[in-house]
Amino acid sequence: MRKGFDICWEDCNVLRVDEKCPSECEYHLKSSEIMQLKGKTDSQMEYVDLLKKQMALWINKPQKIFNDKIPATMAESNEGKKIIEEFLNQFNINPIVPLYYLKERLSLDNLKVNSTPKTYEDHALEFMQYLYTNEWEKVALIMSNNDYWKSHDLDDKFVNIIATNKVIKKINSFDMISSALTKEKNQALVYFDINYKYDLTINLNLINNIWKVQSLIIGIPELFNSESEAIQQIAILLSKNEATKAYELLTKYSNIYITSSDFEYYWGLYYTFSKNQKKAEHHFLQAMILDPAFVEAKYNYAFIQHSNRNLVVAKNLYYEILDESPNEQKTLNNLASLLIDEKNYKEAENLLRKCIKSNPEFEVAQQNLERLEKLMN
Repeated sequence: MRKGFDICWEDCNVLRVDEKCPSECEYHLKSSEIMQLKGKTDSQMEYVDLLKKQMALWINKPQKIFNDKIPATMAESNEGKKIIEEFLNQFNINPIVPLYYLKERLSLDNLKVNSTPKTYEDHALEFMQYLYTNEWEKVALIMSNNDYWKSHDLDDKFVNIIATNKVIKKINSFDMISSALTKEKNQALVYFDINYKYDLTINLNLINNIWKVQSLIIGIPELFNSESEAIQQIAILLSKNEATKAYELLTKYSNIYITSSDFEYYWGLYYTFSKNQKKAEHHFLQAMILDPAFVEAKYNYAFIQHSNRNLVVAKNLYYEILDESPNEQKTLNNLASLLIDEKNYKEAENLLRKCIKSNPEFEVAQQNLERLEKLMN
């Protein structure tokens, strides 16, 4: 029944609680007992909505646990409220169950209701709302790399990546379709319908007990696991110098994985091979913004800055790379070369010796060390 968006889960929930849902449907409600609700749901939001609808029926039907009395009628007296409260308070109920709904509907002042922490779905919905209202600073705040962008004045560059996307900038309506959580409960996918036309999947990671958005996919959740395969295809094509085919795949997949640092990196390699340094520089920077821990992307961007004599930028990036990857050989050599030019011989020597110890066959580093020794003598 729910294939092809012919029916949404809100409509589906009405059919379920009204017991009009066909038993052959996989979403069929298998029990109408409020404490024994069993049925397939595709998101926590759907499940909570289903529980609320079930509760709405429960309070208006005779219940065996109350000697066939109707909870709504019982709640008209303090004695009846007390009976309901004592019954419900004896259970250790999952915080996701919306007991607050019963508390409000029946005015159960003494019903124990656990505070409900924000879920990954709540964060995804908040994120979508900010996209819808073009509140780009708040969009950036929910992203996992926001601290790095703030410290490097890259917020605006990230916002430009998101705000110019042809699907994102056209959002005028959105509905949550489904969500999924890993077994480790530290990563989640939340799937939305956009404008009744486009698919959008949000990938969230749990960082320091706070859900942060890691990436966006213009497509269904199943595409999440296909990204690495697509990257591998492009890497193979570039290694074979099949630039035209690589360009076609990069164009295709970049429109799907709109916040993927990997595709930006391979765009950078594509334009490097095409000898278009300006575009290569742009895409390596994009890759670095989307994933500040992406060493190869950061190195390539730093190398271009070094070549263009933007030495302060290059040096700072080289130091960043070594903080993340202390034995990165190309960075050790390049930073040493830069320091030699600045007459910082002692640090340059330490970097070169570390580099050569890691890779005695690194000829450029050997040549730089020889140059340094002549200068020091």
